[in-house]
Amino acid sequence: MCSACRAELPYLPAGVCHRCASLRGARGVCWGCRRLSPALGGIRAAFAYEGAARTAVLTLKFKSGRYLAPVMGELLREALAVRPLQADLVVPVPLAAGRLRGRGFNQALLLASEVAAAVRGVVRKDVLERDERTAQQTLSAADRLRNLRDAVTCPLPAEVKAKRVLLVDDVVTTGATLSACAEVLADAGARRITAIAFARDL
Repeated sequence: MCSACRAELPYLPAGVCHRCASLRGARGVCWGCRRLSPALGGIRAAFAYEGAARTAVLTLKFKSGRYLAPVMGELLREALAVRPLQADLVVPVPLAAGRLRGRGFNQALLLASEVAAAVRGVVRKDVLERDERTAQQTLSAADRLRNLRDAVTCPLPAEVKAKRVLLVDDVVTTGATLSACAEVLADAGARRITAIAFARDL
């Protein structure tokens, strides 16, 4: 990536919360953390969900932009180099079966494959499944979490027990999806659950 394009990327501003990667309020209160499940130890993100980062995410998902995954992965690895972490399993946020068939790929899996080596983890796309009911998520934050609570399952709990798990997604909005995934993994016995996304909606 050339320096001119890199300069246009909307890196997360200084001072975002180190747990949820969202902005703090005027008095230092972090509303983003209040929305997250206690099972989720923290969220990392490389960029704010705007400008070129938003275009990249939308192109990747809706315009067959799989060719963007390597450069998005490179940028995620740069973020991990600044704040390193390690994980045993790298788990993409699952898509409902119908959405996966329509799109032809899971964009979170592409990004998970890009960052796995950086955290010394193994990609496991089979330890989380998502019910068809949640293919559309045009709901409020509270309604999303209720909708997702019973829709994400872990069919292989023995594979995550006592493991450090890194969840991967393309963009974080309310954090409801990551929270639901983290709760399922925690119930299956995961030792530590963190998440990383390419962009964070501020």
